[in-house]
Amino acid sequence: MKGLVLGGGLAGTLAAAALASHCDSVVIVERDRMPSDPEPRKGVPQGRHVHNLMSSGARAIDDLLPGTIDALEAAGGQRIDVPRRFVSYVLGTWNRRYPSNQTFVSASRPLLDFTVRQQAFSSGQVELIEGTDVVGLTGGADRVTGAVVRDRESRQTLELTADFVVDATGRSTATPGWLTDLGLPAVPEERFGVGVGYASRTFQSPPGTDPSFPVVNIASEPRLDRYSRGGVLMPVEDGKWIVTVAGLPGGEPPTDEAGFMAYARSLSHPLLADLMAGASPLGPVFGHRTADNRRLRYDLVQPWPEGFVVVGDAASAFNPVYGHGMSVAARNALSIRNGLRRHGDAAGVARIIQASVTAGGLDAWQLAVGQDLRSQQRLEGRTPDLKSRLLYAYGDRMARVARGRQDLFALQLDVYTLSSPTSRVFSPRAVLATLLGPVDPPLAEPPFTAAEQSALAY
Repeated sequence: MKGLVLGGGLAGTLAAAALASHCDSVVIVERDRMPSDPEPRKGVPQGRHVHNLMSSGARAIDDLLPGTIDALEAAGGQRIDVPRRFVSYVLGTWNRRYPSNQTFVSASRPLLDFTVRQQAFSSGQVELIEGTDVVGLTGGADRVTGAVVRDRESRQTLELTADFVVDATGRSTATPGWLTDLGLPAVPEERFGVGVGYASRTFQSPPGTDPSFPVVNIASEPRLDRYSRGGVLMPVEDGKWIVTVAGLPGGEPPTDEAGFMAYARSLSHPLLADLMAGASPLGPVFGHRTADNRRLRYDLVQPWPEGFVVVGDAASAFNPVYGHGMSVAARNALSIRNGLRRHGDAAGVARIIQASVTAGGLDAWQLAVGQDLRSQQRLEGRTPDLKSRLLYAYGDRMARVARGRQDLFALQLDVYTLSSPTSRVFSPRAVLATLLGPVDPPLAEPPFTAAEQSALAY
């Protein structure tokens, strides 16, 4: 059995690893030429910004490619226990650093992609065709049999055949049109949000900085900031920090050095600017803008062709500030592997897998759309309806109470890392804890250790 993956980014590489457990050989077609080292590439325009692999995504990657997270850590990536290594400012108060119940896996995006690619190709079953565009799908409405590809240099076209084809070409996917060309109905699409602009800079942390320095998050102040401006500092490999700040259209961060620093200082708390002031910049500020949340409902297309699945951003693309894209892509790959393992080549397996892919991104979709709805209402000056106002009030109270209540903070982290369904925030336990209020008093200052505090002394 032959597998074919369209797109060689993280989603495509993980999809290839999933197919390799069922296929004799797998070919990845990628328009870029992959770097031989962990370096940024054109096909990942957001690659210089903060990326956060959640607990659920890390578990999925290690399930597909055992030892990958260990290899990433050996290369300098970090397993960041949260909330033990997490400092967050929300609604005027800081979190307490309780014993950890979840993990962030932190590394620069080039290092993460490079490590996953090395692991996926180590089996010898996966082949990469680089510098090649995908022109269209072959087959018909009942089955996709491969793809037509074109070399970017020679402009020669080639038809690649396969028993199972995966589209992992990202937000720019042309699959809706390709499926229509094969005689299938239009793909239903859901869009929400106004997009976001963000900017990032990489720093060398100050000399003597604690190697276990925490993630630092400064959240927007929903009642005061119509542009939902916030930022995060993420420790990565080699003692580096990546700092990303973001805001809605009209409140996007500038990309000049002075403007970037002033923007960080103008957030709901100036801590990110204070930390950057003592660190050494390792390059310029990079900006990026992304579109709204978009979900293509391939699971609703009737009939669905055999031998074809769409994953990653090509299926569901989220506001990147919530950090869920990579974890959802990893879960999508598990859907492929588990579906093929359970059902083999049985009729309808592609439809089953596609439904699982959609379900695997549902929690991330609900979290992104729910938060972006509030941001959009505020940006446009619209008054939320009564139901929304009640939900926002409940969410704000939960966030405040969780700052001083360990069990509620743990529950929120379980949901945020996609380790538990979003419905848990309305469970009787969560509602009761929210109503009872905090156990510990609020913190007025960042909960740094003495060793971490030294990063502010330079």
